[in-house]
Amino acid sequence: MTRRPSKLRRALSAAAVLAVAALPIAASAAGWTDPPAIVSRDGILDTTMVLAPRALSFDGAPLDAELINGLYPGPVLRVRPGDTMRIQLVNHLAEPANLHFHGIQTSPLGNSDNILVVVPPGESFRYEIRIPEDQPPGLYWYHAHIHGLATRQVTGGLSGALVVEGLEKTLPAAPGLTERLFVLKDAEYEDDDPRVPADLHGVLQTINGQTRVEPAMRPGETQFWRFSNQSANLYFHLTLRGHRFRVVAEDGVRLRQPRETETLDLGPASRMEALVDAGAPGDYDLVSDKVLTGDAMSRVLGSLHVGGETIVMPPATVPPAWSLEDLRQRTITARRTVVFTEDDAAEIYRIDGKVFAHGRIDTRVPLGSTEEWTIKNDTDDMHVFHIHQLAFQVVAINGEPRPFNGYLDNVRVPERGTVTLLLPFTRREMIGTFVYHCHVLKHEDKGMMAAIQVYDPAAGPPPDGGLDTPLRWLRRRLAAAWNGLPLEYCGLR
Repeated sequence: MTRRPSKLRRALSAAAVLAVAALPIAASAAGWTDPPAIVSRDGILDTTMVLAPRALSFDGAPLDAELINGLYPGPVLRVRPGDTMRIQLVNHLAEPANLHFHGIQTSPLGNSDNILVVVPPGESFRYEIRIPEDQPPGLYWYHAHIHGLATRQVTGGLSGALVVEGLEKTLPAAPGLTERLFVLKDAEYEDDDPRVPADLHGVLQTINGQTRVEPAMRPGETQFWRFSNQSANLYFHLTLRGHRFRVVAEDGVRLRQPRETETLDLGPASRMEALVDAGAPGDYDLVSDKVLTGDAMSRVLGSLHVGGETIVMPPATVPPAWSLEDLRQRTITARRTVVFTEDDAAEIYRIDGKVFAHGRIDTRVPLGSTEEWTIKNDTDDMHVFHIHQLAFQVVAINGEPRPFNGYLDNVRVPERGTVTLLLPFTRREMIGTFVYHCHVLKHEDKGMMAAIQVYDPAAGPPPDGGLDTPLRWLRRRLAAAWNGLPLEYCGLR
């Protein structure tokens, strides 16, 4: 699935790396900066993404980053339903890389959203991702997904936001509103790392590549805020003092009924989109609560300034999205239980007793099925279930029924508990092999991932295999050796 770049392409790529190296390191000055956007034109988004290492510093905390086009928050991709993204990925890292387009219900085959693609150092690969005509408009993201390397690469910066335009058409309050995109990233350090300021307590958090942001609003104004948690492993718990969030979409999908909350609890890979109504003139802290698991610490990541002339706006009402289908009305074609277990001492994480292995199909599903899956967490650790190529409906948590309010593509599985999901395997685009896994990436890297194959029942289930080639296997083995990764973590034995 990879190919060696031409001499011309190598020369152009080398020039791109030099241009990246000339850029300044990430700054942490307060203010508001939108990540640069790449926008589709006439149905096509055509761009080049150059991956290259860079040493960054945030308020004294060093980060050995791996950047896309020199940007720690990553460029924002903006497309419309029915568009095609053509992305030339140029890898100037010292390790293999690839991309996954999280939440986009496109094909897992060939040069589409195929996380089995491996782009070796010094080579390039051309992705072509078709956004379905009926892709729900909203906030998605893309990120590196090399098994065994995902935690470090995502922490280093290999991710960015992906916006499918059109959500504002479903919100009469939204047209013309100021939109703000919050790309949330973090990095974890050892507690005794002498390079890291003590007040960080081993966790760096940023918004759009800054450790402090300062959005502004005018009295009476409503704004549309979009949040993407691109952390490899941790939650963000965000509170805007003196304000409430009116959440209208989660994981890219409009909620059937909007909900109000004081705190946005964003798990790894989760997205939320909300309306914010300005309070009285003044300054209001944007606070990240419970920065460390099990700890009540919090820190200020920014401040909203409300000031200036009052704006008179019509009431920002949000109508229900009654068109969403409640999957409980469908015939359930199969029921499965998926069990998360771990050997914490050995740092090995399993699904149904197995670590991920390239070349093995763990689950086969005929196209047209709607299945009920119970995800069981047999550990005392936090796990987050995610499946590629589709969104699902949560129908119960720990056996307690949940009202229908939309679809997700990530859900936390309670410690020693269960979540019950309905999954519609009904789109022809999903035919092929893809994966489901824990989106705490340090768990996925160390085994907690499985392969699923959706097939056309008219043709019958395909034979075993089809995930690997000897060349890809060899490249992954070399990558494991370069990075000191146990072979079992990389599905190599």
